Amino acid sequence: MRYGQAAPTPTFTPALKPPPGVMSNPDHPASLVILANIAVGIALPLVTIFFFLRTYVRVIIKRQFIFEDLLVTIAWAGTVAYCGIMRTTMSRHGGQHAWDITPAEFHEASYWFNVASIEYGVIIGITKLAILCLYRRVFSPIRWSWFDISIVSLIVLLVGFYGSTTIAKIFECSPREKIWNSSLPGKCIEVKWILYISGGFNTVTDYLILLLPVHAVQQLQMAATKRILVILAFTFGLSGPIFATVGFVVRIQNSGNPDTSWNQPEILLWGAAELASGNLCVCFPELAVLFTKKRRQRLAPRRPRDSQLRAWNQSAVKRGDKRSYSHYLPKSLMSTMISAPGDDSYLELADRNHSVNIAASGDSLHNAVAPPEKVIVMRNEVKVEHEDFKA
Repeated sequence: MRYGQAAPTPTFTPALKPPPGVMSNPDHPASLVILANIAVGIALPLVTIFFFLRTYVRVIIKRQFIFEDLLVTIAWAGTVAYCGIMRTTMSRHGGQHAWDITPAEFHEASYWFNVASIEYGVIIGITKLAILCLYRRVFSPIRWSWFDISIVSLIVLLVGFYGSTTIAKIFECSPREKIWNSSLPGKCIEVKWILYISGGFNTVTDYLILLLPVHAVQQLQMAATKRILVILAFTFGLSGPIFATVGFVVRIQNSGNPDTSWNQPEILLWGAAELASGNLCVCFPELAVLFTKKRRQRLAPRRPRDSQLRAWNQSAVKRGDKRSYSHYLPKSLMSTMISAPGDDSYLELADRNHSVNIAASGDSLHNAVAPPEKVIVMRNEVKVEHEDFKA
């Protein structure tokens, strides 16, 4: 007898009659558990690594922890919990065809799917709130502008929608046990419409959230390539809307199919991908400081050695400049305007043969004399704008 075509044991009663041409196989049922393991194995390490990197930047480097960071922490913890619940659903006969499991196993799988769907709605809502808080902090410096009002309106919409759908999923049947055991007497709302509306709302709001940074970055004056990179960093390469779209299509394709022990857990896989992409989307922008800090350290000029400064002093004496640069030793070369008591001179940085020389040339600044060739004059300019406000 072929694999997958084994005759059911005499005592086995399937939860659903198999379709024509298919035989029940309770001993070796088809399962989505392998796909679930792959999804958890990819999503969980990625989300955890980037969450702790973001936390390091926010808490250790920037020494900040605001409400947005609390939302990100809850989103990460909820995503980890969702992966655990999804894996538990698969181990409780979720992701198996209803004709390969008993009614009791079917009820158990339905129960865990309901738990996973409730947790998903809460965490995806919190994840999107964290992303919108990030956008408001970065792209909306002017409070109650049209852009800021758009973000706040979307936040209110998300809270209202995910709050109402979560309540609907919890109390979709009376008594609640009827959610996973339809044989019990009672009443239920049409859960498939909740799934359709939730999937459509996820897709639409993902694209709306995607358009927010695109619109904001277009207003910035930067190169087109850098603008694209910034957009990708804030949207994780459009992966969130793509996963939401695929999940919505899966919901539509499985509509009306009574094999819910297989179809519903399949939706959980795309939910895990959407949660993971949302977490990465809110983490990536904060990690730029790690790379820019290393780049600044690599490109920053090194502090001159004492022997170099002594050579500069000797060179100044030979040119007839009897002033000593010893009082400049504690200063940094990046300090472009350095004055000594009673002295109006300043320092210039010159790059000659890949070395740095310091020369006092206060006259070139005050008398508008052009600096010598190959001399770089660095100045700090501060622009102060004053605006009078009428009462």
